[in-house]
Amino acid sequence: MVNQETRHTERVHTPEARSIRELVFGVNDGLVSVTGIVMGVTASRMTAHDIVISGLSAVTAATISMGLGAYLSTAAQNEYFLAERGREEREVETVPDEERREVEAIYRNQGFGPDETKTLTEHVVADRDRWISFMMREELGILLDSLDSPWRNAWVMAVAVILGSLPPMVPYLIFRSSHTAMIVAIILACLAAFSLGVVKARVAKGNWWRSGVQFVAVAGAAVVIGIFAGHLFHLWLG
Repeated sequence: MVNQETRHTERVHTPEARSIRELVFGVNDGLVSVTGIVMGVTASRMTAHDIVISGLSAVTAATISMGLGAYLSTAAQNEYFLAERGREEREVETVPDEERREVEAIYRNQGFGPDETKTLTEHVVADRDRWISFMMREELGILLDSLDSPWRNAWVMAVAVILGSLPPMVPYLIFRSSHTAMIVAIILACLAAFSLGVVKARVAKGNWWRSGVQFVAVAGAAVVIGIFAGHLFHLWLG
């Protein structure tokens, strides 16, 4: 039983588990942004053909933008973590006495007595790699055991954006009437948003109903703003 719990805990902290963040973020971004755009172009009284073209263009742009953004942000984070490790390596080499005192201070702050602190410190500083890993983890809160993959995060984000864009886009590919498509798109977008909120709540161990309503509120705001903007641009541009 203990081994099963340990394996479960380890899986929670793996890059695969952390990809849930990109998945939820990407689906929500695709859902909200594309919903807002198709509502806007529908309210501006564009033809059904123009609405589909606008929506697909928005999906393409959002997918590329968010995918590249996930790649660059993950790569930058990894570079920062590795740079911090390089700094710790230099400090262990150049100012070992100061780094040793930092190890002792960490153990004292954790409540260990003088003898325990001395023993634990000797154990840590006896191995250079263990010493550096300890400083990274305890001083900086950085774990290098499993860095996120920039390419994996980019693909997860891109696929998530596409999935999120389906509820508001599919009705316009099925129904000829843009008015009917808009109503169905709003319903599907709200259902998708609520479902996404429930998923987020289950992952975060939160209140599923409150989370679902929050996501629906965001999608609803996109609908209202999109429709208002569409009417405004139609009046403004004629």
